Amino acid sequence: MTGGDLDVNDARLAHLRWELALEDLVNGKEPLHPLQGHQDCALGTWIYGIGVSRYGKHGSLWSLKTAHKAFHQVAEDTLAAIGAGNAARASNSMDEIRRLSGEILYQLTALELDVIEAAVEDARKQDVPSRLLRMFAPRPPSLDILAIRSCGVTGDGRRTLNVTGARLAHLKWIRDLQSAFRGLHGRNAAAQPSDECSLGVWIHGTAMKSLGATDALKSLDVAHRQFHREVGVVLASLNQRKFRQADEAYETALALSGEIVTRLTRLQLPDALDDSLVRDRGLRPRLGQLARAAFHP
Repeated sequence: MTGGDLDVNDARLAHLRWELALEDLVNGKEPLHPLQGHQDCALGTWIYGIGVSRYGKHGSLWSLKTAHKAFHQVAEDTLAAIGAGNAARASNSMDEIRRLSGEILYQLTALELDVIEAAVEDARKQDVPSRLLRMFAPRPPSLDILAIRSCGVTGDGRRTLNVTGARLAHLKWIRDLQSAFRGLHGRNAAAQPSDECSLGVWIHGTAMKSLGATDALKSLDVAHRQFHREVGVVLASLNQRKFRQADEAYETALALSGEIVTRLTRLQLPDALDDSLVRDRGLRPRLGQLARAAFHP
C-alpha cells in the first residue's frame, strides 16, 4: 500500500493464501504465513480507512467489506474448531471459506472495474459538459474503454497473458449483460466464441504448449468455454424475449465469471506458472493507477 492506495493484486493473493493456510491447518499441516483477524488484516485496515472514505460511492466496496468480515468470522470459527479438536466442524467450514474467499477476489476485481469506469465517465463529463447532450452522445465501446489488453507478445512470438485484463474483461461482460436486460444496449451483440477470446487463445496456445494440459488449465478452460456459451444463451434469449431462460443463463454466467476470476488469480501464485507466460505477475496495480490506465494502454 502506497499513499493509502490499495495494492489490489497483493490483496487478492493475500486472501487466497489465507484460504490455503486454513486448508493446511484443517489437514494438520503448519501454515507458511501467520493468520490475522478481520481489522488487523491489511485489507481490513484499508477498507475501514481509505477504502470507505475514498471509494465508498461504489457498491463493490461495501460488498467487499461484507464478504471480508464474513470470511474472517468463519476463519476464526474454523480456528476455534481446530483448537477444540473438532476436526469435522473445521473441515465442514472450508466450503464456506472457499466461497467467501472467491467473493473477496470477485469484489476486489469489481472495485477495480468501478474505479476505471468512473474515471472514464468523469472524462466524458469534461468532454461533454451538458447532461442532456451526454444522454444522446455515443458511449465508448464497452471493452475498448478499459485500454487494458488481455494479451501481449514476447520476443519469441509467444502470447503472454495479462491476468488483470482478462479478469476485468470477463467481469465487464457480466455488466454488459445487465445492461442488455435493462434494454440499454447490447441485446443485438454477438457473443464472442471462447476460442477467439484472448484468454481462450492464450490457454490453447502458449499455456497448453508450454505446460501441457494441467488440471489448473483444464479447469480454467472448462469454466471459460461454458461462460461464453452462457453469454450467448443470454443474448439469444433476450432477443427472443425468453426472459426466464435468459435469467437462468445469466445466473450461470455470473457464477462462472467468479470461478474465472478465482482460477486466474490462482495462476498468479508463486510456482503456478512460468513468469514468462503472464505479463502482470510482478506488477502491483493500485486503484489510482488503474484509473489512469483507462486512458493509457
